[in-house]
Amino acid sequence: MTMASPFGVFVCLLIVLPQIQAASIPYNGTVPLQGCQIPCMTEVNLHLFLHQFVDGPNQPNRNEETLLQTSFPFGFGTTIVHDWTLTETTNSKDTVVARAQGVHVQAGLTKDNRWYMTHNIEFEQGRLEAQLVC
Repeated sequence: MTMASPFGVFVCLLIVLPQIQAASIPYNGTVPLQGCQIPCMTEVNLHLFLHQFVDGPNQPNRNEETLLQTSFPFGFGTTIVHDWTLTETTNSKDTVVARAQGVHVQAGLTKDNRWYMTHNIEFEQGRLEAQLVC
């Protein structure tokens, strides 16, 4: 089952875009880049789809694994490691642009589906090369 919900994509991009923008602009203080009359500005807009294949029986293509399953209410403390794929389309078999690698933990003791999530976005080689234009 592929999970490319709008909320999942939004959360992913909310976390990723500031990191991409910071990584794509070389820091040179307030001095314009060589050859520029004014400081350069770069904006990165990405539309990517996250594909999550849940852990469980009969899931041969899963891209996450449960490390800790607890007996607390609502699965509080359940810890899952993930290596989700990101593509430019809703098709999970499309070319992988990047991977979201990290963990998510069920952090809600009084409600279900309260996941804390942390991951790094690792872009495939050559897929994201920012060009600065002045």
